[in-house]
Amino acid sequence: MILLDTSFLIAYFNQRDENHQKAINLVKNIVDQKFGSLCTTDYIFNETVTVSLIRMKSLERAKSIGIILLKALEMIQIGEDVFLEAWKIFQSQRGTRFGFTYCTTIAAMRYGGINNIATFDKDFTKIHEINCIGL
Repeated sequence: MILLDTSFLIAYFNQRDENHQKAINLVKNIVDQKFGSLCTTDYIFNETVTVSLIRMKSLERAKSIGIILLKALEMIQIGEDVFLEAWKIFQSQRGTRFGFTYCTTIAAMRYGGINNIATFDKDFTKIHEINCIGL
């Protein structure tokens, strides 16, 4: 299974993103399920449609992206256990400055036994058990 991160999703859908071509190339391997089935979290969904709206300045485009994601990906809901684990991760940081959504992603991956993440965010390389696809 591979979790799709906001940085990857934004790059894929936004032609003006500096990583757009890298995302397009990476999708070929992802769609072939080289890394297993596709998932994201409800927090990443939230972040992706919000950032899409802000950067692309189009509610219609943001809605379209949301519809595509809801149809194409398994959506991991951040429940109480994962939320509380994310809060622990957030509070115990040393040498990192992960936002809370990052922490929910890390906790969800640990709970779900997910090792792969499609991302262009180098901060995820600081987590040893995560395999960053795209960097």
